[in-house]
Amino acid sequence: MTDQPAWQLILTAARQLTKDKIDFSRAELIDEVQRLHPTRHPQSLGPVIQGMTRDTTGGPPSPCGTPLIRVGRGRYTLADSGPSHTPAPQPVIPAQRPSGQSRPAEPGEIPADIALIGCVKTKLDHPVSARDLYVSPLFIRRRAYGERHARRYYILSAEHGLVLPETVLAPYDTALADQSKDYRRAWGQWVAAKLMRAESQVRDRVVEIHAGDEYAQAIAPLLTQAGATVRRPLAGLPLGEQLAWYDRQPQPPASEQPVALAKQSRETIRRLAPTGIPVPVQPGARAIVAALLKYGREHQAERAGTSPRFTPHPEANTLILTDPFAFLLAVIFDQGIPAERAWKAPYDLHQRLGHLDAARMASEPEQVRAAVAQPRTLHRFVNNMPGWLVAAAIIVVNEYGGDAGRIWADKPRATDLATRLRRFPGIAQKKSAMAVEILARDLAVPIRELSGTDIAYDVHVRRVFLRTRLAERDDLDHMVEVARWLHPERPGELDFPAWLIGRRWCGPGTPNCGACPLRSICPKDIAQAAAV
Repeated sequence: MTDQPAWQLILTAARQLTKDKIDFSRAELIDEVQRLHPTRHPQSLGPVIQGMTRDTTGGPPSPCGTPLIRVGRGRYTLADSGPSHTPAPQPVIPAQRPSGQSRPAEPGEIPADIALIGCVKTKLDHPVSARDLYVSPLFIRRRAYGERHARRYYILSAEHGLVLPETVLAPYDTALADQSKDYRRAWGQWVAAKLMRAESQVRDRVVEIHAGDEYAQAIAPLLTQAGATVRRPLAGLPLGEQLAWYDRQPQPPASEQPVALAKQSRETIRRLAPTGIPVPVQPGARAIVAALLKYGREHQAERAGTSPRFTPHPEANTLILTDPFAFLLAVIFDQGIPAERAWKAPYDLHQRLGHLDAARMASEPEQVRAAVAQPRTLHRFVNNMPGWLVAAAIIVVNEYGGDAGRIWADKPRATDLATRLRRFPGIAQKKSAMAVEILARDLAVPIRELSGTDIAYDVHVRRVFLRTRLAERDDLDHMVEVARWLHPERPGELDFPAWLIGRRWCGPGTPNCGACPLRSICPKDIAQAAAV
């Protein structure tokens, strides 16, 4: 093993990991490499992993190409996972042919927890949310069925894999039926891994697939293997009968209709309201909370009388402080790149476009896309980010008269403001919680009922909550509930100090505990956050 190059060790480690699981974390991959070759330093492996990962920039080109597929933040799957390159035999999924009566499920069956609906060829000619991009009669009926008869639904894109309905996509020409067996197999692994990450698990869930055979054959065996019950109500039906079947399905009474992802982001559906049941609190948890609040307030006091500093670039910082639309765009940019780069991005976009006019951005999506993609790219997500920015401009123009400041101008409650922000593509729980706190704390925006603020489900915050044992597990609902229970007056106040400590001292790998403000009271449970 000692003479093997890093890429070969990484590939061997990835194949070893995918013998027992569909996807794996970056930390698991590095640990496996070090098991094979203990002298390899983790910092030397990072750029090689990046160079081996599809759809990423940076990292040295690898002789083996890009066999790694990123399925989530810090999680990967292997394009050729499995014992060989020969696809395993695909089990036949029994077709559930509809009877003459319209009904969402057979007697004795439970409704679908998840509906997966396939993309189609007929699309609009400009970027929009995925739920509106596909315009064929078949897709429209599939979407209506998913909204009415499943607890939530996702879209299966031959180009983008598993997609939330509100995700903004540009039109594309990729058809799964036209791709090689290797592509379809890797696509299926990618989709299954993303679904399992989005849902935490699929065991004992009922998943209905409303898509062509290529889609079902790529993902159904993997979901079945993971413990899901997979149904295909329209397997084998010609197009005309499929359309008729959808038209026969009853619409549930309004009081029984499930909340549809097509109308709300997934984060608004997740059960985040306090249960009123005491959260298990570890010994010392309240002391940790007190220390976090003390550190955060001291940090704020030291900077009293000075302008908030989002980025070292003075002009970029001034733009954020004076232009509400620039602030909104910075929140959208703040994902997967350093915060300083994200908050400077609106200024760079202004320099490239010559303006930050929401109406012009809404009407000139190609110029926005070109500006984001121009070297150096403004963001690593060069495919999704332009669509999110244009969609934000459209919402600001249509709903707020072109003035982003009106999103928070009416002294909203914290929960209402977070809900408004989550309507923008690219803003989910993490970004909305962060933005509400920044507006209240740093920009002095009047916001009512700060008891409705929340911590952001951010990697730095998660590490601190896990290593201090404030949280027992890495779970969004659990961590939000912990913060609400331990600091009900303003749960979101715990976010900033935890983020600072996570970024400065409690980083991945071995933290710098000796300099951390929590050093005297933190239990230092390093292993608890090994995968974060």
